[in-house]
Amino acid sequence: MGRLVSIIYSCVHLAAMPWIAYRVIKAGRFRDLLPRFGVGLDVRSQRSVWLHGSSVGEVTLIEPLVKQLERDYPQYKLVITAYTQTGLAAAKLKFPRHLVWPFPFDFRFVIRRFMRQLQPELCVIVESEFWPNFISVLADAEVPIAVLNGKMSLQSYQFHRRTAFVAHALRKVDVIAVQDDSHAERLAALGIAKRRIHVTGNMKYDLVTLSDGRAMRVSLGINPGEIVIIGGSLHAGEDDAVIDAFQHCRHDVAGLQLILVPRYPSDAQAIERKLRKLGMSLVRKSQLDAASAGPAQRASVIVVDTLGELRSLYAAADIAFVGGSLFYRGHNKGGHNLMEPAACGVPVIFGSHNYSFKDVAKRLVAANGGIEVADAESLCSAISGLLGDPGRRRDMGMHARQTVESGRGATARNMLLLKTLLEPGQY
Repeated sequence: MGRLVSIIYSCVHLAAMPWIAYRVIKAGRFRDLLPRFGVGLDVRSQRSVWLHGSSVGEVTLIEPLVKQLERDYPQYKLVITAYTQTGLAAAKLKFPRHLVWPFPFDFRFVIRRFMRQLQPELCVIVESEFWPNFISVLADAEVPIAVLNGKMSLQSYQFHRRTAFVAHALRKVDVIAVQDDSHAERLAALGIAKRRIHVTGNMKYDLVTLSDGRAMRVSLGINPGEIVIIGGSLHAGEDDAVIDAFQHCRHDVAGLQLILVPRYPSDAQAIERKLRKLGMSLVRKSQLDAASAGPAQRASVIVVDTLGELRSLYAAADIAFVGGSLFYRGHNKGGHNLMEPAACGVPVIFGSHNYSFKDVAKRLVAANGGIEVADAESLCSAISGLLGDPGRRRDMGMHARQTVESGRGATARNMLLLKTLLEPGQY
């Protein structure tokens, strides 16, 4: 980064420090303040690979890479940093053998302190954690830098085009592996050399695994031949839309079952109250688990108040609506994992606010494996149409699964790029 640009950026970052500190303290992360200045970091590793992801999603993405680095490059110490508290917690849980640390504040003297301790020989940045001083200090010290699963939204591109901070830094990155051509074009338009940009796909496809839907259906007391609709990761208002659609369709389809999975289990109680007011029979997932030794309790609606079971629940369904997408929640928010039901061969319905999974939504619609809806009324129409056409439901599920399968392989391609940086003379 040019000296003038670096000075301006550092002044801006310094001015923002009171607000950043306030956010850290408000989030209950007061103990993270000093570690983010490198205080307490006393490892003096001689050969390390530094991997950074902001939050849980990015930390999860690097899990296969960490396993391959452990296997192929045992001589390196692995260091994982995360910016958010949830990301740190996930990293500590997933990587207990490695050093996990809060991401440093983006001042040059702080980054240098981290570098003196960690002695990185490669730095891996996941998705869009483009901290200018962090990148520039590493590049100035001739540490190879790779961005994996990179992305840049149109809004981010327009912002970075007007400001020089990130664009100057990214021109020093050795390898930028992006999810698709649109991200590659925006980065190239910022002045990053095209030879440094590689379109390798989305690593999220590689994380999706299949679950046994039959076993889950038995545990839920669902009989063969019954049709199951699931609403997954539901935010406020989306539960109402799915319930309305279910009520509209249940009189025309015998044995129709509904599974409601709120984004936050604490919302299960409010959903339960709504269902009781409507006179609908319901059972909580925790109640079914408690009665697992005996016959499952029958109800037309299952309200999920447990964690970590959404993937298996999708596999037990015939039609899936993925929430967080029906209503606007912010310019940089929207959508949840569409790949999980798609990988299970389930037709996927979702709203138009899919910021986090925009590319996946486009691919599913193009492959006739998913349906995008604009509102509660069109959600009801989509569900009704699939219920009335078993052949279409089967075909859409097949296309959805094929979409996920065709998207796999980004992790392996990105690992090859890392090897060119770790072994420059061999590749």
